[in-house]
Amino acid sequence: MRGEPVSNGISHGVAFLMDTEIKIINRSITADQIAQEIVRFREGRDAAAIELQKLIEKVKTEIGDDKADIFEGHLEILTSEDLDAEIVEIINEQKISAEEAARIFAESNAREMEELDDPYFRERGQDFRDIGRQLIQEISGTGNQTIDLPEDAVVVSNELSPSQTAALNLSRVRGFIFHKGGINCHAAIIARSLEVPAVILRDTDLFNAIKDGDSIYMDGFTGEIWISPDEAVINELKVKERKNQQDQNELLKLIDLPSETLDHRKIGLYANVGGLHDIQSAKKYRADGIGLFRTEFLFMETMSCPDATRQADVYRSAIEAMNGQPVLIRLLDTGADKPLPYWSLPPEDNPFLGIRGIRLLFEKEDVLRTQIRAFLAASTAGPVGMMIPMVAALRSIHQVKALIEEEKAALNRKGPDTIRLGVMIETPAAVQLIDEILDIVDFISIGTNDLTQYLLAADRGNSSMHSYYDEFHPAVFRSIAHVIRHAKKKEKLNGICGELAGKILAVPFFTGLGVDELSINPSQIPEIKHLIRHIDAREAGMLVDEVLRIPTSEGIRARLTRFLTEKALMK
Repeated sequence: MRGEPVSNGISHGVAFLMDTEIKIINRSITADQIAQEIVRFREGRDAAAIELQKLIEKVKTEIGDDKADIFEGHLEILTSEDLDAEIVEIINEQKISAEEAARIFAESNAREMEELDDPYFRERGQDFRDIGRQLIQEISGTGNQTIDLPEDAVVVSNELSPSQTAALNLSRVRGFIFHKGGINCHAAIIARSLEVPAVILRDTDLFNAIKDGDSIYMDGFTGEIWISPDEAVINELKVKERKNQQDQNELLKLIDLPSETLDHRKIGLYANVGGLHDIQSAKKYRADGIGLFRTEFLFMETMSCPDATRQADVYRSAIEAMNGQPVLIRLLDTGADKPLPYWSLPPEDNPFLGIRGIRLLFEKEDVLRTQIRAFLAASTAGPVGMMIPMVAALRSIHQVKALIEEEKAALNRKGPDTIRLGVMIETPAAVQLIDEILDIVDFISIGTNDLTQYLLAADRGNSSMHSYYDEFHPAVFRSIAHVIRHAKKKEKLNGICGELAGKILAVPFFTGLGVDELSINPSQIPEIKHLIRHIDAREAGMLVDEVLRIPTSEGIRARLTRFLTEKALMK
């Protein structure tokens, strides 16, 4: 069997099937039973909150404080006034049991999230289902069921919720196999933190294909799964596992060495961060800073916008954890393509060309001002960069600057500011205006995902556009070169974030351009560092001149492949 790998590694163990579905008998109630049903809901909620607090402590002990953030977010939603009001309203209006009301609440919020284009936001639908599941269990009195995992367990489940995953005896887990989920689902995140393989088999009836106790072998690099394979397959996997371990050990030897070329040109390797749980990974792999701190998770973990105090606490924690290294935090980047569940936004025919990013924040100025106040409060912990998303005109930057000054005045802040202002370069307009933009900001970061889709008029979330959406398109590479060269002339910090930053084939190009920093997933840092340390920047500069004359994506890929192959750097 072959599925979608979401956590690397090679492992084998005993299949342990988990049926995670909760069955509810839909029970109608009479008007005089409503008050009692609301009492049942609130007692269940309080019990669920206690169990969730215990789980938070377990996760902190077994996996780390950073992974507990997931469940602290769940606890905030569970105990919020919004959840209470919504479920009470459902019970009152529909005259149904507390269990069914909790299910409806969770399902409606989950489906809203799953209809979004952004894969990270889609995965957050699972959070609402998990909260609903915990509520239902405590209301019905079916919680606190202990799962007795065997040693060397490969956990097989249609879908594992965050709390179900964390409640397992994780020391016994050797791998995960799911039917639903994605690379950003919490179970996959936990699998990566445990460094065990995880694979999603979307087109397989798991409970028919795999039985309890089956001998399972997994390749988390390719997504392949074997049930009781023959000796030849087992030996092949053992060889691959040894080779992978050797490669990892070699890469980890570089962890404390600088990320610099053969001719000593330094390129910062920064980490992309989707929450505090990623900070520990950034530190583990010795990231040179945080190149993209996504603030969306803060707005997703509750049923209303987080206040300035909550935001400042999180930003301050990130700044302090990085101990003086650069931390570049992006302002809330959302819109009709990835709306927050508590914001009612009108549908748009083409949300990617609509009210999103900074455009939406200008329409919700109170939210933008709150976020600016949080930045100002957190900046006392150290230097921090504020990035503006979706900029297409200079006036957007001037407006943000004016708001910063107004909020500083309101807080009576005087003296030099530790906030640096930057812009995400992700629209063709920003590429064309790069000279003027660089005159009024401290740094720029090229968001290659959005820049590619806007340059090529190809929606990256549309599967029928895959052959048109191509990050190696000459228009993309020439735009990147144009921006970086202008930034270097004006001596402004510049970087690349987006999937292209972590693609091995693009590293020689970025190295030759003289990019200041690449912002990538923390686990990619050792491999990218290995490449950079085996490249001569001057030679890569000549390669850039060649690449920029190539008129096709295929030609660019071929030339970059040849460059790496000649240096024995191509796997």
